[in-house]
Amino acid sequence: MAIDKESQGSQGSYCSTQYDRRPQRYPAFVGAMFSHALLMMLRRKRVILAAGLSLMPVIIPLVLAFFSTTAFAEDGNRVFVRLMEFLYLRALVPLLALFFGCMAIGEDVESQVIPYLLTRPLPRSAIVLGKFGAYWFVSSVIVCISVLLTFAACTALGGLDFTRNTLVMLAHYEGVASLALFGYGALAIFLGAAMKRPIIIGIAIIFGWQRFAYYMPGVIDFLTIEKYVLALLPRLATQRDNIVLKTAFAEFQKQQLFIDAPKALASLLILSGIFLLSTSAIVRWREYSVARTLGG
Repeated sequence: MAIDKESQGSQGSYCSTQYDRRPQRYPAFVGAMFSHALLMMLRRKRVILAAGLSLMPVIIPLVLAFFSTTAFAEDGNRVFVRLMEFLYLRALVPLLALFFGCMAIGEDVESQVIPYLLTRPLPRSAIVLGKFGAYWFVSSVIVCISVLLTFAACTALGGLDFTRNTLVMLAHYEGVASLALFGYGALAIFLGAAMKRPIIIGIAIIFGWQRFAYYMPGVIDFLTIEKYVLALLPRLATQRDNIVLKTAFAEFQKQQLFIDAPKALASLLILSGIFLLSTSAIVRWREYSVARTLGG
């Protein structure tokens, strides 16, 4: 009896040790899933396609520099700011997030790979975080290289050089682009796990709902990701205070309600965390539904 009690005690201590080590192994689980998802992404030809499309804005300042005369030459700083705030952050970054983020989980669901993936001894949240981390890393590298090349191309227009202040501005815009990829990617991976046609729904949300909320009076634009992304932009001489709306019946003006950068960053991270937690919950639910179907 003494031996049995001793063996039971040793087994209990072993189990408790294993339980205590599980939180320490969680980063290893996330890292393993990140490495696997990163390797799978780099093998796909769609990464080359996305990189090629992301480099297209580099052509715009080069074309302007070639066709603009000295008297009517565009200012390089102004062109770079416009490309960042209207082309990158409002079009290219959301599309890239939908392109990669929706496929992170959605592709495994459509190809029926997700049941086999869930049989691996990994926490479901680690699978989601690993895939999300791989998406964010690849997309951030692509966008940051594209922004850097666009900045270099804009120096050909004049009014923009590689100085300390302009490099700080460049780093600021690249940081905002990475955070925008984080927020939009969290939304996209949630849609990929929850919806059957996530890209179509994502386009409707980002380019439909956000445009509608941006121009509507009140605080409805606080329910968009774009609100917090634009609040992180560097304060420049451009006018962002008012939006003039022209309709068939009247012309009225909307006064924007501003949010400072720290609150915008915290709100963006909280919103992204909610989407990632919801995605983890959906992945767990899908596992249980498959188990019930097989059991029945």
